[in-house]
Amino acid sequence: MKPFDKISEKINTAHHAKLPRKWKKLGDIAVMDFSSIEETYHKEIAQIYAEELNVKTIIQKNKIVGELRKPENVKLLYGNETVTEISEYGIKYKLDLAEIMWSPGNTGWRSALSGPKEVTDFYTFNKHDIIIDYFAGIGYFSIQMARGYPNSKVIAIDKNPNSIKYLKINVEANQIDNIEIINDDCRNIDIKADVIHLGYIGNTIDFLENASNCLKIDGTIIFHEVYRNNWLGFKKRSDWNGVPINFSQLMENNGFKVNKFNRIKFYGPSTSHVVASLSKI
Repeated sequence: MKPFDKISEKINTAHHAKLPRKWKKLGDIAVMDFSSIEETYHKEIAQIYAEELNVKTIIQKNKIVGELRKPENVKLLYGNETVTEISEYGIKYKLDLAEIMWSPGNTGWRSALSGPKEVTDFYTFNKHDIIIDYFAGIGYFSIQMARGYPNSKVIAIDKNPNSIKYLKINVEANQIDNIEIINDDCRNIDIKADVIHLGYIGNTIDFLENASNCLKIDGTIIFHEVYRNNWLGFKKRSDWNGVPINFSQLMENNGFKVNKFNRIKFYGPSTSHVVASLSKI
């Protein structure tokens, strides 16, 4: 039987139509949506999910907000621990899901040189002596890049002190010795780099000018962002080829040429998370 079938067997049929059929299991914590279930029954039903999924905590699905990309109004449906550990492509990440976001949909793209060919191609740099990760978080990308380029210096920057706390823990746990950690706004940093990674969502373009000033003349920027599909010119899957004209023009207006472009995942209604490799014009 599938997990949901086993779970529903233990719950009154009156609730079946409202039970969440999907969830995200992050280490030993699960995140799901109980908003359709009467609050009176939350704890009872969440306990059944926890036991069947073998997790210590169930967290209500919520929004990620603000420049620090923190979960909003975290509600525990079952359990009381929010710190977990996630293993991915040979790296262990420890984090507090009440304070820090984790996107399961980015799994392959966090792999850098350890993952699928399309990702490896994106994260293969001709020059990589100094790599800066502007939004390092807990080390989502920077730890993998540091492992993939052991002779490079990776500078991991984040302004969220909670993220920095776990970034330090994760760097030590994974025995990475070529990362320098800076707790600051990336726009305050003036260090020349061969590669600058902008793994951000929301207003990444606002950080592009500073990145340009810090990028060596022949350097590379990895640019993540979310755009509406109609703006990108994509109506169906077969349209996902080449570089969208609007995106190319936007980058050109900011002094960059788009060398590679790819869609990472569906992000919301008619919206996609995309990534591009940029170089100065």
